Amino acid sequence: MDNANVKLSLKEKLSYGASDCAYNLVFNVVTTYMMFYYTDVAGISLLSVGTLFLVVRVLDAVAGPVVGALIDKTHTKWGKVRPWFLWFGAPFAIIGVMAFSVPNFGGVTKMIYVYVTYIMMNFLAVTVTTPCTALLPNLTTNTQERVNANAFRNVGGQIGVIASGMLTLPLVNLIGGGNQQLGFTVTMIIYGVICVGLLLLTFANTRERVFTPKEKEPPFIKSFVAMLHNGPWWILVTLNLVMFIGVVTKASSSVYFFKYNVGNETLSSLANGINSAGMIAGMILAPFFAKKMKNRNIAIMFFGFGIIGLLGLYVGAKIMSIPLIFVSMAVSALFQTGQSMGFVMLADVVDYGEWKTGVRSQGLITSCAAIGVTCGAGIAGWLSSFVLEINGFVPNQEQTAQALNAININFVWIPIACCVIGTVLMLLYRVDDQIGTIREELAARNQVVAE
Repeated sequence: MDNANVKLSLKEKLSYGASDCAYNLVFNVVTTYMMFYYTDVAGISLLSVGTLFLVVRVLDAVAGPVVGALIDKTHTKWGKVRPWFLWFGAPFAIIGVMAFSVPNFGGVTKMIYVYVTYIMMNFLAVTVTTPCTALLPNLTTNTQERVNANAFRNVGGQIGVIASGMLTLPLVNLIGGGNQQLGFTVTMIIYGVICVGLLLLTFANTRERVFTPKEKEPPFIKSFVAMLHNGPWWILVTLNLVMFIGVVTKASSSVYFFKYNVGNETLSSLANGINSAGMIAGMILAPFFAKKMKNRNIAIMFFGFGIIGLLGLYVGAKIMSIPLIFVSMAVSALFQTGQSMGFVMLADVVDYGEWKTGVRSQGLITSCAAIGVTCGAGIAGWLSSFVLEINGFVPNQEQTAQALNAININFVWIPIACCVIGTVLMLLYRVDDQIGTIREELAARNQVVAE
């Protein structure tokens, strides 16, 4: 762990940020447009789509720990985490294209194709996003640098979200010329090429400095038991579960809201860009707040701003004020900034686990924490489709008042409830109060001289 407490160069932080930009460029299309693509383009029923999302996300909960355990057992001349960007970038991009290329088969054959491609899409997403999180605690032990690097990661991620959110439908319409099936396929090919290039950039320009030597690595079962005794880890798993229900429910409802409630589908692209700009603003501010505030309190503050923005969306929808809706979109995005602070706290929880149990297993801890992300996203997909289904939503039709209200529930009220629960969870998180002592004792144990 020599030179582990280093300050990272701008080049390395930018390259680390490129990883999440690459991931979101592809996967944000899945999060935002997959349900819309399946129902309005591929012609699959809402009930079938909701069941698919729930089943596949539960399977993803198994994929996360498997990938995490494999990361912990990875040993190459490039490190433990970085090679995963090299190995899985291209497969992730290719399956993204396939997921948005549903052929015009009969019912059963079509659903088999949809299940296979969606399952593979989500599994390969885990092989890319888990290394994004697992790499952070390996870059440095410097707390402020971790916050800074996480800010670059999240700004990079939001650049990917902005690009895919604002450009996807215009590209689909431009390329497809009225054929949305063709438009989605070619658009995903473009995103896939960019994604692979960015992941190779991350692989080439980052370095792993904090690691456990191979001969000192504990067996899997010991790492797993140590993780289960890590109380703060449980809090962050639950936080990920709750907040991703809110994030994905809101994101997947955006295109429905603007298509049916506002009457202008293309405005969803601008709204997605505004949403991402709001989150980027929060990410830029987070390192400055971190100099004066604990990570937990920063998350709580952003959850509060998010609630204010979400209430503004409700009022804007009631009075049909587009300016108010757009301003509220930017403010409401701050609850996603609050959620992203969990990645910084997760790096601290890796250190906490090593301090408490003597076992360092960043791959297992970060990947198993992602169970909350995958299950939360799966529940969100099922929940949002269920809310629409029971309220009489019918694709490509003029909606009833009840169906329009259901869209508002998904877009506003479910995320508000998640922000409230997230605030309670953060009040239970205590690692911020101990992290200074933890750093000092770990440095002494590993004979690392703090800068």
